[in-house]
Amino acid sequence: MKNSDKAELTWYEEKAGVNKKQKLSRQKERLLREEKFSKKIKAKQNAPKENHKNPKTKNTQKHTQLYVQSLGSLFNTNELPKESKEILENFDKIISSSHPLNSKQKAVLPQKILELSKSLTSERGSRRLGYMNQTETLSAYTHYFLWWNLVRLTRLFINLPQSFFTLPQDSICLDIGSGPLTIPLALFIARPELRKLKLTWYCMDISKEALNIGEDIFLTVASKLECDPWKIIKVKGEFGSPIKEKANLITCGNMFNEAFDAQENLLPPEALAKRYLEKLLAYSDKKESPHLLIVEPGERHSARFISLLRDALLRKDFTPVSPCTHCGLCPMEGKKGGKWCNYAFSTENAPLGLKKLSEASHLPKERAVLSFIAGMPKLSETEKEDSSLTFRIASDPIKLPGYRTGYYACSSKGLLLVMTEDKLNSGEAYSIEKEPNLYRTDKKSGALILELD
Repeated sequence: MKNSDKAELTWYEEKAGVNKKQKLSRQKERLLREEKFSKKIKAKQNAPKENHKNPKTKNTQKHTQLYVQSLGSLFNTNELPKESKEILENFDKIISSSHPLNSKQKAVLPQKILELSKSLTSERGSRRLGYMNQTETLSAYTHYFLWWNLVRLTRLFINLPQSFFTLPQDSICLDIGSGPLTIPLALFIARPELRKLKLTWYCMDISKEALNIGEDIFLTVASKLECDPWKIIKVKGEFGSPIKEKANLITCGNMFNEAFDAQENLLPPEALAKRYLEKLLAYSDKKESPHLLIVEPGERHSARFISLLRDALLRKDFTPVSPCTHCGLCPMEGKKGGKWCNYAFSTENAPLGLKKLSEASHLPKERAVLSFIAGMPKLSETEKEDSSLTFRIASDPIKLPGYRTGYYACSSKGLLLVMTEDKLNSGEAYSIEKEPNLYRTDKKSGALILELD
């Protein structure tokens, strides 16, 4: 208390005839009031000031309120082991060590790759069913398309949940439409923990030559990685051909899109998906349902089938562990006029030799796209209640009015349009601890709008 204040207080009390005890009591009360007031002033001075003129500060506060947490990406290359990256980078040398090309074959390879690409896409209607039995076609496929498939599949496989690949020792695996053992090769390269298991792979395809080349390449890769190869049993036959054992893991890569060519006009797609699932499950033990991994091209027709297959799996008490973040209805089912489920990544970090071969074949590839489903038996009948919202980005950036950016995403609430200033990528999953209020919808797509800014 200042001296002037004390003097003023003394004069006032003397005038009022205040006794000594009352005087001391009044002084004490005043000192306490001043101390409390001083603490309030200091608290206000130390508190963070809201900057309403700076939108970034406001956005940061909103992010904090939503508790947005990254759950990882489907295509994180940092997860790939160093030795796996070396195999992919030098895969052309691995092929050449077992199946070298002469100078004439090397000269025409780009042309053959381009011709095969057309037969697999724009001219697929006139393609022969046994095209992989032709020597030049198989060579083009092995040197180019197998390499690209390994690049995209290894990225995906290393980022799938660990629980999906929890297999017992001596498990039986089946790869249908195996070609040159594409999926077994990709799994062997991408997942080091699987290399330690003594797995038996039944590799089924109508082309015996493709299976033979694939086995040679597989053994070469195992030698490069200095580990024992899996047991490979080649089965020349089409989907439905019998095998001698029941499978714990069943895989297919780019098989059903080719099957559609012969079957799409005979049955509606819903019935076709149900029938194909029954045929897949027939390869497994009825008491122990298998893990299923189906990968298809990322175009609408294939994505529609994947969505229908997912629905059929849910009816069989399977859990779609990836890419789905929920077990609800698929909001990207590929119907006409709607969105379809597909995921893409940039090929910027693809092997240099592979990119040069793409350019020489006049097939520049800036990104790789796929649709897939990984399903496994349901672990329990009861699902715990969760108030969080989990979603996965399933589109490229979308320019919105007002210089804003959006991304379509899949969630248990349906299709989302996620608005944010941050850069997001296809295949990335996020979780929000407390479910936000999704009360606005996008007029164009009908998606619920989720603002993260």
